[in-house]
Amino acid sequence: MSLDTSFYYQLSNASLGAGKALEVIPDGSGRLRMSPTKNITGQAWKLVERGGGQYALRTQYLGEGLSLNVLRNASKDRPVLATTGDFPGQAWTLTLGAEGTYKLTNDLTGPDRFLDTTCDTDEPILTSGDHDGQIWTLTQIRKVESNVDIPPLDPKGNTRGEGPTDFKLYARPEGVVRAVMIFVDFEDAPAAGASTADVGRHLLGNGSAQRLFRDQSYQRMVLDVTVKSDLGWRRMPRPFGEYETHVSFEQHKEYISQAVCLFAADVELSDYAMVFIATPGAADLKGASSFRAQVGNGIPTRDGEIRLVTTFDGSSLKERYTTLVHEVGHLFGLPDLYRAGLHSGHSRAGGWDLMSDSHHATSFLGWHRHKNGWLDLSRKTYVADPMIEWSGTLHPLADPTGLSMVVFPVDDPVKPSKVFVLELAQQVVGDDGAYWGEGVLLYVVDATVPSGSSPVVVVPNVCSASDNFGNLFEAPYGVGDQGSRAEGKALLVLEVLERFGDSYTVTVRYERR
Repeated sequence: MSLDTSFYYQLSNASLGAGKALEVIPDGSGRLRMSPTKNITGQAWKLVERGGGQYALRTQYLGEGLSLNVLRNASKDRPVLATTGDFPGQAWTLTLGAEGTYKLTNDLTGPDRFLDTTCDTDEPILTSGDHDGQIWTLTQIRKVESNVDIPPLDPKGNTRGEGPTDFKLYARPEGVVRAVMIFVDFEDAPAAGASTADVGRHLLGNGSAQRLFRDQSYQRMVLDVTVKSDLGWRRMPRPFGEYETHVSFEQHKEYISQAVCLFAADVELSDYAMVFIATPGAADLKGASSFRAQVGNGIPTRDGEIRLVTTFDGSSLKERYTTLVHEVGHLFGLPDLYRAGLHSGHSRAGGWDLMSDSHHATSFLGWHRHKNGWLDLSRKTYVADPMIEWSGTLHPLADPTGLSMVVFPVDDPVKPSKVFVLELAQQVVGDDGAYWGEGVLLYVVDATVPSGSSPVVVVPNVCSASDNFGNLFEAPYGVGDQGSRAEGKALLVLEVLERFGDSYTVTVRYERR
């Protein structure tokens, strides 16, 4: 029998017969057992080619993020499910024997120790020698279903939200994105000896901003910032009180034009995708602000035009480096998730995304990683058809593999404007530096809602706020928790069944009329 990786298999051995199959115990431990053969996901094994004739073995129940490994100790070698990685204990060789049966060995324990079961307790172990328990039959039980890609959301005319990104206006968040940082001061807010290098390090978090984009894009993007600290501070022609960077596009453009003019002879600013303009601490321009201009409406230079700029002021030097990350997010086309005119502590997305609350958030939601093109199809799926129940295991977004985001349409499944999203929470950080948050996060994305009007709404397990951790800090659902949300003619009911390491198994009842 050839091994067709497009099927799930049940594994039974010659010692116990076809009436028992290898199964992962549903208790979050990763342990295995031989159980009466049933049509359940914990007995459905997928073979994933690793090259060189070897395979990783994963269950439908726990998904791509957990693979069959070997736990070694002095008394026995025990097979267990463990986080997927490039480990020798996950590299299995299936050697064909008589009548289409197989013996299973792996690189950790070597070619002389085989997957087996004990003769007294039926416990799965690895043994040497030649035993009936080492002879395995792999029975095809059903096709492996591929993840379904998420269709672009229909914004219904809204150009400032969670619909498709217009990369004629915004920077594409892939490859090396080059930025330059320059420094200006004012007669009524002089630098007074402040170090441009120190300001640059603070705004970038001493490299933390670059690391965040590298890690959360899964190395698909590098933010390469050239800090022109050696050029020092350049004096703006007017007092800072005469500049407005938040009132209108034209006033912001005027400020940027005068700033970049001071550096035109020394820096080819148009060589960079983005320009960052920093000020000393005494300059109050009402906060950081991003500037985006259509082609032909940017700031002209001798070699081209500047269209994507973030301006920082003195208040930015009191904030975390995530202020810069938030503003760069805008230059990539991500909207504000907080409500305009209100403090981020009132955000209906809480501190769960950097576009919502940059004071407490540490990461981008899975949705924004998807929108930026960072999240592989293997890490997400779209459940379009109304169904009684969907079950699966969600793995952390920070992991390199495993299903991490599930999306359900609220309205038209072919061209949705609004969707439910499930993923695992990524921790928020408190004002005291402590971290908080674990469990399953449920939220709604509405592409018809513009930036600054809550296009993403988290559906909290507990609706609460904290001076330390921000709004909705108790939003995630833990084991045993249930939650539901009705939107239009769609209803989603969530139940968290168990935790497996950092992963969570959930059941979803989803209805759409």
